[in-house]
Amino acid sequence: MAVSPDHVFTDLPNSLIGQSRQICIVTRDLDACVRNYADRMGIGPWWVQEYGPPDLTDRYFRGGPGQFSMRLALAWTGDLNWEVIEPLEGPSIYHEFLEEHGEGLQHVGFLLQDTGLDMDACIADMEARGFERVMSGGWRGVRFCYFQTEDALKTTLELIYRPEGYQRPDPIYWYPARD
Repeated sequence: MAVSPDHVFTDLPNSLIGQSRQICIVTRDLDACVRNYADRMGIGPWWVQEYGPPDLTDRYFRGGPGQFSMRLALAWTGDLNWEVIEPLEGPSIYHEFLEEHGEGLQHVGFLLQDTGLDMDACIADMEARGFERVMSGGWRGVRFCYFQTEDALKTTLELIYRPEGYQRPDPIYWYPARD
């Protein structure tokens, strides 16, 4: 495979992830975290939303129904999506991360469309690699699934599905505010 000066590609025969699309920081204070990224690093603007019922559906956590909810913020630098999550209801992998590690980088996300598989086949592929599904759900047409990958990969991997033509709804607010 040809390598451009701007990109390095993997061509291992067992490759599943074509591109890392998201990094996520879990925090106890979303507003302070987002302000720091925007005001000190120039990353933003941040789209801020709350994920909870009834829009948060099909919640699954460690073998059974989940009761989690969260506030989250999204911003982009090029193709990379930055996500900040503040857990609300629990239990969740976000609460576990805060208890075990404190605030910080909690997961790396990849898009289903980059795998060439459908959602069920991709989950089966990850499980065949020894990575158990630990938390999943849906929100307004988007689906997400986290896998227990910390022991082997030293972080969590998240599989993200957005339907073709997906239009992100308006946020609760933008930081900094947009005109």
